[in-house]
Amino acid sequence: MRRFFSILTLFVLTVAGLGLVTSCNIIGGSSGGTGSLKLLMTDDPTEDWTEVTVHFLSASLHRQGSETWEDFWTATTSDPASGKVNLVDLSGVTDILNAGTIKAGSYDRLKLVLNTSPQPDSMNLITGDGTVIRPEDITVVDPSGTGEIKVDLDPNLLVEADKNNIVGIDFDLTHPLSIVNLDGKVVISLKVRHKILPRNLGSIQFARTLGDITEATGNTDGTAKFTLKTLQGALVEFNANGTTIYTNVSSGTGTNGNFDGLKGLAGTGAALVASNMNSDGSLYARRVWYADDINKLPQFTPEGLVRRTGDTWLSIQKKKTEALSTGDHRHRCDWDAETVFVNADTTWAFRGADMGIKGPDGLRDVARGFRVEVIYIEENVSPKIAKSVNIQSAHAEGLVTEPTLDNFKLGWFWRTRTLVYSGIAEHEFQWWFYGADSSHAADRQAFIDIVAAARASHLWVFAWAGLTWEAGANPQWVVEDLVLAPMKLHDFTKITTGYTTGSGSIDVSTFNCWDATTPEAMTIKLDMTGDLQTLVGSFLWKADTNVATFTVPVLPAQWPDLLTPTLDKVKIWVHPVKEADDTVSWHAYSVIAYQFIR
Repeated sequence: MRRFFSILTLFVLTVAGLGLVTSCNIIGGSSGGTGSLKLLMTDDPTEDWTEVTVHFLSASLHRQGSETWEDFWTATTSDPASGKVNLVDLSGVTDILNAGTIKAGSYDRLKLVLNTSPQPDSMNLITGDGTVIRPEDITVVDPSGTGEIKVDLDPNLLVEADKNNIVGIDFDLTHPLSIVNLDGKVVISLKVRHKILPRNLGSIQFARTLGDITEATGNTDGTAKFTLKTLQGALVEFNANGTTIYTNVSSGTGTNGNFDGLKGLAGTGAALVASNMNSDGSLYARRVWYADDINKLPQFTPEGLVRRTGDTWLSIQKKKTEALSTGDHRHRCDWDAETVFVNADTTWAFRGADMGIKGPDGLRDVARGFRVEVIYIEENVSPKIAKSVNIQSAHAEGLVTEPTLDNFKLGWFWRTRTLVYSGIAEHEFQWWFYGADSSHAADRQAFIDIVAAARASHLWVFAWAGLTWEAGANPQWVVEDLVLAPMKLHDFTKITTGYTTGSGSIDVSTFNCWDATTPEAMTIKLDMTGDLQTLVGSFLWKADTNVATFTVPVLPAQWPDLLTPTLDKVKIWVHPVKEADDTVSWHAYSVIAYQFIR
């Protein structure tokens, strides 16, 4: 299945005290003090790359109404792993980079500093077919020359002393200009936007957290707390309760464990933790593997992505960790598939809630790309048989057709399915355009009108649908979140009227995407402000030197000279905007200008 949204979502959490700020729309100052910050990241796997490891050097926030940048995290120079993140390693779950503190106040921008040097320790890129890109063949587009990535925060982030707050941004890895591979020469220009957080913090799931057990405290009621020091040096605290599943693997094979066994290894042992976020911003440990040696911990994470399903089985893609050497805690990660069988007693749940189905019948409600967590009848026996399958996240994607006020069809040309809008409390249906999270809307008629406008312009409407489970008399998946993808014009598109500052637009001649033969004339607007500012790139190839030059971004002042009818072709991605008179205009996400000089 094609992947339209491979997104690195970076969450910055201020964590201190017990309360969680319930709104991110707070603007204003603070009386003083500090709040602590955690830097959290997520990503979906990409089929083009198996590794995109970048090296962050520092992170800071800009205080509103001043020229001051407040640092809250800096990589540890003595630790080569500090600040390094594989953007495709997280696979749709969240990981923790590090933590820091910052002065209380209102902040309107986030700044990350990236290591852009050509040295081997700055970046590591491996393509989907296993080709390693040499460091000298990687170019980072950096107009500032300092490796700075700045993101506007709207609404502002208010850091209050002893209060929690959350803000998110997207690293858009599917943007056509984010990572461009030109015959082994790679140009990186990471695209970052502010992202609205999910309504339910409990849906934020964390990737495996591997580290040394530094502290552990248990209570008589079954609740507990423990802290791990990760391989990157971060201290991460977890809460546990009577539903947390412990496994003791000190012997090299898993046996039923308990918190007392983990507590006894504080200061000497290690643990692997799968966790979620609680509603108060703390971390809840779902499953814990612990051992007296970090190299004895499981090779596989407890959750994975569904690849295929059969009548009595499902294949799950999981992350495998392998120790590189003994004693230095260095591991490498890879992906592998595991076949899990389902019997008549296997139970099914969605985010911990019973789905009301058992056995192989549950396989009808699982699809490729779902994230699941499996508990086996016997941990170390093959073939693996599932005692329970907990679906942590579910989605569908494809072409949107036939929307009504009750449902719409989503899928591919050879197969579509009818999906119903969610009416579940706190999970009601909402939709928005990709990159414009703040435009969340529940208006179904507006959604119908946008799809109709795209069809009138002969454009495909692709979308990603986040699903939630509706129990009851007619249990089924329903759509909670629907994100409309950028719409790509036909590859054979030419500019007919060039860009001018006065018009703010270009006229193009393209082709009907329905039959790829009928010419279509369109006016495309380019935006220099707002959440979806148009990104323009230039690709120039000269035959006499056989050298290709890729420039991104091309600054707005240069658009009139670049975007003219003399271009060989342009690639354009657009989104619709409904104007005050109810007409729909087309605005460009990005425009890539191609020139071939022979």
